[in-house]
Amino acid sequence: MSMEKQLNIELRSRILEYSLFIEKLINDLILWNLGIYDEKVKTRLFSNKGKISFQNKIDLLYDLEVLSKEENSEFELLMIVRNKFMHDIECDSFHTLLNQLDKGIVNRFKKFLEDGQLISDEEACRKASYRLFQKNIETIKNKIESNKVARDKKYKLFQSQNEQLIYYIDFIKDLMDKVSIATENSELENPKVAILGMELLQILEESVRKLNSETKPNIYEEFFNSDDNLKAIFGVKGDLKDWPKWEDFKLPNINKPKI
Repeated sequence: MSMEKQLNIELRSRILEYSLFIEKLINDLILWNLGIYDEKVKTRLFSNKGKISFQNKIDLLYDLEVLSKEENSEFELLMIVRNKFMHDIECDSFHTLLNQLDKGIVNRFKKFLEDGQLISDEEACRKASYRLFQKNIETIKNKIESNKVARDKKYKLFQSQNEQLIYYIDFIKDLMDKVSIATENSELENPKVAILGMELLQILEESVRKLNSETKPNIYEEFFNSDDNLKAIFGVKGDLKDWPKWEDFKLPNINKPKI
């Protein structure tokens, strides 16, 4: 096998590796945004045997407003590079690839070159493809972190509402207790005032009994102790214990071009 052919296979393998890893994380990002955090849940569209293309996946994320127009364009750029190297036998170098692409796509690729490097430099283009891959990885990690932050904010909102309600309940009960004590200790010499005081005391006692019997110390305790309730409000599918962890999305040790 000639050195040229060997280099061609090495290049194609590297681009394929980038693409496969990105597509796996794109699947995870879609499932995350659909509320499917359980790895045991196998979807028909986003499994290894899924029937939806990479283009459809990033289009879906764009439609869901997960990806911006620029981010969507960066994923598309990697897909274009990948498709040319995987499906065009004549595409054996970046020089060949870029000569086949329109000027707009080439200009998008140029943005990933280091300052001072030329599009005609094959090694510079290899490094640019790796930076494109890294940029896509970083985008996915940021999106997952943002989703996690939003989920945590929702949880804190429930917690804050619960604390506020408990405060109001305690405040009302304390007020009723003080009025009740003040009424009992008052010297009500006027019979009419005494009757009014007794009636007020009776109303307060009934209110306290009702408050004590119907008030739950933590109105969300039952809610948060139920996986079904949590999954319903947070839009989660599958087992809660399998929610993705941030460390699951670290950049792998993957075919970085030699510098």
